[in-house]
Amino acid sequence: MTTSPRLTRRTVLGSGLAAGIGLAAGCRADDQGGGATGGGESGSGGSNDIRPAYIPYDGPEPDLPGDGAIGTPAGFLSYPDPPQSTGRVPLELSAPVEMLMQRNPPVTPHSNNQWWQKIEADLGADLKINAVESTQYTAKFQTAVAGNSIGDLTQYVTVPQLPKLLEATFTDLTPYLSGDNVAKYPNLANHPSAAWDMCTVDGKIWGVTNPRVIAGNLLMTRGDVLESKGIDMMPDLSDGEDFLDLCKEVTDRSKGVFAIGQIPQNWTLPAIIEALGGPNGWLVNDDGTWTSQYETPEFAQALEIVTQMYEAGVFHPNSYTDLSATPTWFDAGATVLFAQNFAIWQGLTANAKFPCGAVVMPQWEGGGKAAKHLGAPGYGAPMAIKKTDDEDRIDELLRVLDYVASPFGTEEYLTVNYGIRDRQWTLVDSQLQLDNEAYDAELIPGLVYAGANTAMSLYSPGQSEPTQMAYQYCQDTIPNGVANPQYGRYSDTAGTKGAQANTKLNDLMGAIIQGRSSMTEWEDGVKQWKSAAGDAIAREYAEQG
Repeated sequence: MTTSPRLTRRTVLGSGLAAGIGLAAGCRADDQGGGATGGGESGSGGSNDIRPAYIPYDGPEPDLPGDGAIGTPAGFLSYPDPPQSTGRVPLELSAPVEMLMQRNPPVTPHSNNQWWQKIEADLGADLKINAVESTQYTAKFQTAVAGNSIGDLTQYVTVPQLPKLLEATFTDLTPYLSGDNVAKYPNLANHPSAAWDMCTVDGKIWGVTNPRVIAGNLLMTRGDVLESKGIDMMPDLSDGEDFLDLCKEVTDRSKGVFAIGQIPQNWTLPAIIEALGGPNGWLVNDDGTWTSQYETPEFAQALEIVTQMYEAGVFHPNSYTDLSATPTWFDAGATVLFAQNFAIWQGLTANAKFPCGAVVMPQWEGGGKAAKHLGAPGYGAPMAIKKTDDEDRIDELLRVLDYVASPFGTEEYLTVNYGIRDRQWTLVDSQLQLDNEAYDAELIPGLVYAGANTAMSLYSPGQSEPTQMAYQYCQDTIPNGVANPQYGRYSDTAGTKGAQANTKLNDLMGAIIQGRSSMTEWEDGVKQWKSAAGDAIAREYAEQG
């Protein structure tokens, strides 16, 4: 096992992982809210012809510069004090604004919620929020559409016949946001280019998303456990065997310590595919046809490798049966590696009670680092404008979304994302200090999903090292990463038949890994998946150009 130190170890204070991510371990992909993936026209998802121009906001100079054009975030080591206003408030809207969005209702009602009232003062109009718990949102959305009771601003999610629904229910924003048109809304123009792919269906822009760092999922490490074995918390792995050796080295069954404690095919197998150079979800062939990762030899090889890992005992024995405990195991040191999305890792490095690094997967046969499989560039349920021909009202509602997108360093950014100065937050020596109790009491649920760009500015108040570590990871992985071509495309079959077909194939993977089935059944399982949904999904993606 080769090791090389990268960053000085540190003691991280705060609550543990279980409190930070709850039951997130049961999920598989980046948090997209079960929402739309869009349906653009380019091979990378979305059409460059209609993409809004990327115009960086002329604000505070980042300590660690990024490039939103390619998706690398900027890093900040302090917050400007006093923060400057964008100069675009109050908006002085002509009518109240009603939003229909995901998330739980607010704890403190509007009448007593000073944070909410401050937002309204900035808007110059009343703001009504109909917040619906995410697991119930799709049903609520469909009911609201059927009853013509959606909000002025509404998060749309993937439902059958989505393109027709969008045309009938929402405003086509392409004329207002495509290309240089977005310059009228400078905060939205500051959104990373790829984020707009989450908002396109059939070559039109239908909404505004909450941009996300595209670093995708990664294997977090218990830095303290690795250190006890002389391994850096950002281990330098030379090849696949090195990764397997790491998993075996940290596993001590006599002490109840295992390398990994998650469903193997959902979390570990994607990392192995990455190392093998397999496709990120789908492969677009030279003739324009699409091939699923399931059909590739790399996927079959990855499934065999994970099966061997399971046989070797490096997975927690309850990985398939006790899903709610998986973050607790990592938090307690019973598991040493834990796969989650970049945002979870970023938060954990600043707030956990132990040092937390990450594994950058090597090419399986050696030769350098594997190309990172990039994640979704934005939340999968964009905020759309109710269908209207009133140009002035469209402009008003776009200015509302532009306000929510106020960039890092501004006063409005703090208002939207953290509340009121000296009530929810304060600045001490140019570092943000949050009153968690006041923040939780008056938090306006879901507002950030109307286009806030908090995820795109790396900042850990009072701590420079987590910011620098996250920034360096992004710099090392994103520029040469592999995007999933599915992002920015829509498949009706995926929304109607895909889930059932995927579940059946996933169950087969689990049976193979656990030894109840053999690899000889995999080829037939893929054929059944293709017949049930896969071939139609591939065809629908390919038909979009």
